[in-house]
Amino acid sequence: MIQDEALGACPVCGAAARTLLHADLADDTFGAVTGAWNLWSCAACGCAYLDPRPDRATIGQAYERYYTHASAPPRAPLSWRGRIRQRLEDAYLHRRYGADRTPSRAGAWVYSLLLPYRHISDVRYRHLPGPGRGRRLLDVGCGDGGFLLQAQACGWRVEGVDPDPLAAGVGQSRGVLIRQGGLEAYAGLAACFDLITLSHVIEHVHDPAAALADCHRLLKPGGRLWIATPNIDSGGHALFGRHWRGLETPRHLVLFNERGLRRLLQQAGFAAPHRLPSQWPEPFMLAQSSHALASGLPPHDAHPPLPPALRRAVWRLALLGWLRPRRREFLYLAASR
Repeated sequence: MIQDEALGACPVCGAAARTLLHADLADDTFGAVTGAWNLWSCAACGCAYLDPRPDRATIGQAYERYYTHASAPPRAPLSWRGRIRQRLEDAYLHRRYGADRTPSRAGAWVYSLLLPYRHISDVRYRHLPGPGRGRRLLDVGCGDGGFLLQAQACGWRVEGVDPDPLAAGVGQSRGVLIRQGGLEAYAGLAACFDLITLSHVIEHVHDPAAALADCHRLLKPGGRLWIATPNIDSGGHALFGRHWRGLETPRHLVLFNERGLRRLLQQAGFAAPHRLPSQWPEPFMLAQSSHALASGLPPHDAHPPLPPALRRAVWRLALLGWLRPRRREFLYLAASR
């Protein structure tokens, strides 16, 4: 049974002043645990957090049905248009990231002009700073090691850490160096890595400030940190409210806005935190699952198309995200040590 702990103050900035954002949230995403939690909005930094929240000793129960335990569905055969796009993307990935793909200077140039598709590729490769050339990369919360294999094929020396023993075991069976646990597995080490990535991880940790301080210690001087996390200031949250897929109670303990995350990075010692491009389909991806949650349906199953009025609203969200990046569904930030 989940055991809760009380906070009384924002885990991002420490302020006590707050307003209740959503009351009695349940685990309606995976249905792994029962219970109800309140999500508060910090009056100082605008980030949101659960209080009370599951404690460190029992929160693992909320991951027993997590997506890292499911097998990936088989990919459908590509259409002729899909095959052309794949060739162009392969050329771009080879030139931009050093991926083991078929090179083509012209194909890479053409794909670089297709900004919506290029941004999808860049997010998938986490905006890697070029080919690895033997540099060291740590992926925190690496799951089954899929991204590590991808980065390794680009010349990076990779390793990962993940608290889930099942996911870590799958990655280890694929020949990837993965430690089971959290950043405490690197206690006593410093200046080890050229790049650390946290893809949808920081919202899960009980002490995000300590996690970022650990990352700062583990990076070499001039090293780079890459973070992706849901954006509590997003248009999708404004549209769907308590049914927004990004809330994912009770696994998401803290939900950041860009201002709060930038501040936390700077307090950890990072320099020049900056925004990175996002993927254009994200409002549609989250809208489909958010609408399912609002309708009382499982968010992971295939569902009919969105109602026309809602589809038009999501198109407006997508446009809003391009015009006002701080309203995008996810935050992508990079910073230097």
